Amino acid sequence: ISGYCDRMRLGIRQRLDLFGQVCAAVQHAHAKGVIHRDLKPSNVLVSTHDDRPFAKVIDFGIAKATGRRLTDLTLFTAQAQMMGTPLYMSPEQAEGSADIDTRTDIYSLGVMLYELLTGSTPVPSDSLRVAAYAEIQRVIREVDPPLPSSRLRQSQDTGAEVASRRGTEPRTLTRQVRGELDWIVMKALDKDRARRYETANGLAMDIRRFLDGEPVLAAPPGAGYRARKFVRRHKGAVAATALVAASLLAGIGSFAWQARIARERAAQLELVSKFQAEMLSQVDPTRAGELLGEDVIARHAAGLEAAGVPAADRAAEVQAFAMQWARVNATYAASYMALIAVGLVL
Repeated sequence: ISGYCDRMRLGIRQRLDLFGQVCAAVQHAHAKGVIHRDLKPSNVLVSTHDDRPFAKVIDFGIAKATGRRLTDLTLFTAQAQMMGTPLYMSPEQAEGSADIDTRTDIYSLGVMLYELLTGSTPVPSDSLRVAAYAEIQRVIREVDPPLPSSRLRQSQDTGAEVASRRGTEPRTLTRQVRGELDWIVMKALDKDRARRYETANGLAMDIRRFLDGEPVLAAPPGAGYRARKFVRRHKGAVAATALVAASLLAGIGSFAWQARIARERAAQLELVSKFQAEMLSQVDPTRAGELLGEDVIARHAAGLEAAGVPAADRAAEVQAFAMQWARVNATYAASYMALIAVGLVL
């Protein structure tokens, strides 16, 4: 099918119409209880009737490989049982799972559609041709391919040739594929088979919606799904990162707590300062000094009287004390006492 489309220079719409026939054939097989497990372009033949192309899927079911030449693109078990072609193989089939259902063929259809649109498979054939078996399994299971439109943009050397075989220009081809066709292909190629199309008919119907200008059911995976997928794939690194992040958060929390305490303390000091300023602004230092002097002298005279000092002697001593007190800066003393008083109130 890929050779026919390139040779006839079929456009994207024509290729999608022909691919719809492939989906219909696979759906018919699934309805009969048959899973192909080796869908690839060489197993889809195209013939023409009345100048119209018709696709036919061949080689249903995986057969014994005895007496057949083994190629470097086909995997076999130790018992020579062919398991499929890595370039078109689903992740669950690559890991040798016994739990294989019709959605493994949906994945292979997605690879074929990717190739019909871009001229290359999601995983380049050269990278698998030289890889060890375990590496092939890992790539198929874990490595997400670029979007078809991204692959077209990356193919600078072959972009013109790929577009020419589709009867268009590179930019036009990329624009045709970008968006909904990207979504359709990537839904069929999802590593999680639960997120693929349930049936080949469902894939064909979404393609028909695209051709008819209707909204497609496929949509790009959300951020939550991509995050969960990343965590599953990099559990060790994510755990280490989470530990470091937790430590950083703890440090940030402690710093924030200390900063809050410091801000509260600064606010309290500011209130104290304002209170002191308000209290002291109400004090007249000069008058306070005068009153302080009068009070001190009066208290001194009262003390002399209480001690039984004669009146004549008391008058002379009070006068002498008053002369000594005059040398004291009563204004300063009164201000200092006011500060002490405000401090005692606080």
